[in-house]
Amino acid sequence: MSFFRINYIKQHKLKTALYIAGLFLFVGLLIYFGDAVKAVFVSPDAVKDWILGYGKLAPLALFLLQVAQVIIAPLNNFFINFAGGYVFGPWIGFLLNYFGWIAGAIVVYWFSHFFGREFVNLFVKEKMLAGFDDIVAKGKYIVFMLLLLPGPPDDFLIYFMGLTPAIGFRTFLWMVLIGKIPGKVATSFLGAGFAEHNMVSMSFYGIFVLVSVIIFWRKPELWRVWREKPKKGE
Repeated sequence: MSFFRINYIKQHKLKTALYIAGLFLFVGLLIYFGDAVKAVFVSPDAVKDWILGYGKLAPLALFLLQVAQVIIAPLNNFFINFAGGYVFGPWIGFLLNYFGWIAGAIVVYWFSHFFGREFVNLFVKEKMLAGFDDIVAKGKYIVFMLLLLPGPPDDFLIYFMGLTPAIGFRTFLWMVLIGKIPGKVATSFLGAGFAEHNMVSMSFYGIFVLVSVIIFWRKPELWRVWREKPKKGE
């Protein structure tokens, strides 16, 4: 670790202490939800059993799983969304998936905003940060579309939105509030459709994917931005 980084930590003891405490919390959440993470890769029935195992607190369990999923980005958002619709139906599943994700995104945004770029740079290479700077430089429209469409790692993108002065909290909030509606509706309905054997519900997801493909085809710059940005660890 360079002198600059050691010096930074010494000058920001409070931020360092809070980060370490937060890190332990994140690890704890990952361990606590470990069974759920395994379950989503087994079958929808396994997820259903896990969530409903909390009884009256089952909706809260899904909500908190969504919050943890944004904070701990490796958790699979698609399968959790699917499970929400599968267990609670299309609309209740959507509401739990949507507001859980929004709550997690707000936590992540302020986490990055509070600790700042220099601190995040202790753990994320500057090349990757610069890649997201390039995305933001292309305009807020690009960032919003990356949140709106399936494919780009939007959970990870939230961390970087909290770092850039170009995206204030109000702008961030309307981007996520609007941008996450289509995907959450589509995947929640997909899960509900499988549970109820309802082709109409499942068709919502097909329409969402089709519209997204058309947008990527008509706006190739979105596809290039996603494909060309630095990958984690580069």
